[in-house]
Amino acid sequence: MKRVIVLLRSLLLVLLAALLLKVLVWDRRIVGEVEGILLTYEGAVYREAGLSDWHVGERLGRVRFDDGSTAYLYTVEGEPDWLHVSLGWDGREYVREPK
Repeated sequence: MKRVIVLLRSLLLVLLAALLLKVLVWDRRIVGEVEGILLTYEGAVYREAGLSDWHVGERLGRVRFDDGSTAYLYTVEGEPDWLHVSLGWDGREYVREPK
């Protein structure tokens, strides 16, 4: 019984460490740049545009603005060509530019 408790504690510590690594390192990495109304992410260019009735999906990382500030970048559920930049209570949506 003692071995099971030690094993469960160890597993819990490993899971906690993985969660902290994701939240403190992986989600905070800079993955894109915003210049004016254009966002560059993974070699693609996105233009700022409006989108109604959007739902934020997966967090991709952070983007850096012209002034050096950063914000979180998310996918938009059901819209593969759209990205959402969270600015706290507000946000901006970007649509991929055709090649």
